[in-house]
Amino acid sequence: MTVTHADREETVYEITIEASKVRQFGMDVLSQLGVPAEKADICVEAFLFGSLRGIDTHGFFALLPRLVREIRAGMVDPGADVRIVRREPSTLLMDGCRGPGPVTAYQSMNEAIRLGRENGIGGVSTYNCNHFGAASFYGLQAVGADMIGLTFSNATPRVAPYGGRQGVHGTNPMSFAIPAHRYPPLVLDIATSASSAGKISKALKKGERIPEGWALDQDGNPTTDPEKALRGFLLPMAGHKGYGLGLVVDILTGALAGSFCGKGVPPLEDLTTPYGGSYFMLVLNPACFAGIDVFKEKVDRLIEDCITCPPMEGFERVYFPGELEAIEEAKRSRAGIPVRESELARFFETLRDHNLEVRENILV
Repeated sequence: MTVTHADREETVYEITIEASKVRQFGMDVLSQLGVPAEKADICVEAFLFGSLRGIDTHGFFALLPRLVREIRAGMVDPGADVRIVRREPSTLLMDGCRGPGPVTAYQSMNEAIRLGRENGIGGVSTYNCNHFGAASFYGLQAVGADMIGLTFSNATPRVAPYGGRQGVHGTNPMSFAIPAHRYPPLVLDIATSASSAGKISKALKKGERIPEGWALDQDGNPTTDPEKALRGFLLPMAGHKGYGLGLVVDILTGALAGSFCGKGVPPLEDLTTPYGGSYFMLVLNPACFAGIDVFKEKVDRLIEDCITCPPMEGFERVYFPGELEAIEEAKRSRAGIPVRESELARFFETLRDHNLEVRENILV
C-alpha cells in the first residue's frame, strides 16, 4: 500500500500475523529471559490484548521490546510476585516488588476481585510497579467475574498542568470495564493526557505532524513536530478537565499507596533505578447492590439508547465505549495482526541487540 503525506510519498508494506504465532513467539522470547511460564503467559496475553483491540501503542510489538530492555537492565525482576503489606476487610496495600507490570497488575486485580466477591467492594493499592500495557486488560478480569473493574496507574511526570509549561504528572491512564448482558462489555480506557507518547512516536516514524494541543517542546512552546514533542512535554486532555483527572489518578495511586506522586515518579528513561509507579484496582460487585441481572439489563438499556441515537452528519452511527475495540478484536482474531515490515525489522533488531535468539520463522 502507498501512503501520501503533505511533503512526501512512501510505500508501506504491511503484513498480518496470526495471534497464535505472536503468542508462541512471545513465550519463546520471555523464556530466554528467565520469566516463569505462568508469568510470561500473563505478559504475552496483556500485550497481545492491545494488538488485537487495535491499541497498537500498547500492543505486543511496542511493549515486548520494552520489557526485554527493562529485564536486561535489572529494572524488572522477572520472577517477582506481589507482597501483601497491609490487609483490611475490603482493602489491601501491596508491594509490587519490581515484577513485570502485567503480572503485578493481574495479581492485584485478582485480589480486588476476591475482596469484591467477599465484601461487595474490593480496593487494592500497589506500589513499586512497572508499566502494565493497556489498563482495560485488567478491568476485563473483573467483568469475567460479573463485576465492575476500575484500573488506575500513575506514570513519569511528562504532562504539563493546565496553563503550565513543564511536566508535573504522568499520562495517568484510567479504565472502567462494565459487564452487559446482550452486548460486549462497556469499556472506557483513556489516558488523562491529550495523547500517549506512543502515538507521537508513531507519528514520527510515519513522518507525520501531530495535532495542535497535544504537546509542548522542551521550552514549553506548543508544537506539532513529533520529534520536539518527544523531547518536551505532553498536554492534558480537555484542558483543565484532563489536568484535574490526572492529579486525581496520582492521588488514587501514588498517594494512597504512600509512594511516588507527580514529579516524584522516577523517569522512564533511567533503567538503572526502579520505575516506582503505583496502581489502584477497584472492584464493585453488582450482586451486592441491585443484583447482577437487574444491573446488566440497565446497562443494556443504556447501550441501546446510545447505539439507536440518530447520528450527526458525517457519522455512520453511534458506538458505545469499547464497541469499536471489540469489533477490531474480532476482525484481527480472524485476519491476523497488521504490522509494517519496517516496524517488524526494528522489533527483531532490538531483540537481537539484547542477546536474544530471534526465531523469525515463528512469526513470518
